[in-house]
Amino acid sequence: MANHVSGHFRHRGLNPTAQKVWDEYVVGKLDEAVKRMSERKEEESWRYHEVHLGNYLFEEKDGEFVNWDFNQMCEEIGAKWAYATEWDEDYVNVYSAWSPVVEWCEMVAKAVGEADSEAEFILTYEDEMPNFVGVASFTKYGMDDQSEIDHDEIREKCIRDNSELAEMWDEDAEDWQEDKEDEANELMWELQYDVIHEWQEGAI
Repeated sequence: MANHVSGHFRHRGLNPTAQKVWDEYVVGKLDEAVKRMSERKEEESWRYHEVHLGNYLFEEKDGEFVNWDFNQMCEEIGAKWAYATEWDEDYVNVYSAWSPVVEWCEMVAKAVGEADSEAEFILTYEDEMPNFVGVASFTKYGMDDQSEIDHDEIREKCIRDNSELAEMWDEDAEDWQEDKEDEANELMWELQYDVIHEWQEGAI
């Protein structure tokens, strides 16, 4: 099982009041955490450093969370550790341990959605193998829907979409032909992310 799960969380347009909440609750909070890190390191460059999402839950002092709680992190953020790596007025990129940060996305959607009852949010995510990929949607009430496929389903989609790959598959053995494993895995690696992103867009 892989360790890192990458995610892209975004809103689909907000009214001005809700955009201000996003700018303060998401962009502002993450920027503030990076500024604190930069001040400790006496660095001038502070934008787009990694920020631990534990900043949404725990008090921080001298670069450490003083009231850290592993279980609370898992329950309210969605993973034992999670970092924002890039953010702006309409999106946040994150990576986390083992699981997507669905609970953190719910937290943000509820906070921002209070100012815009029509606000919609989307999380797309993929495990690094990928063992699984998924899409989740959110409103002011929390998660609205979620769809996920695993590695076998990704492989099936790649085989259906590519005749060259399909020829390397042994239906009876339910595996690649013995002399084609390396070639098939290399082609799978080339194809799978286009297939994944197409599926995610369709799922949205």
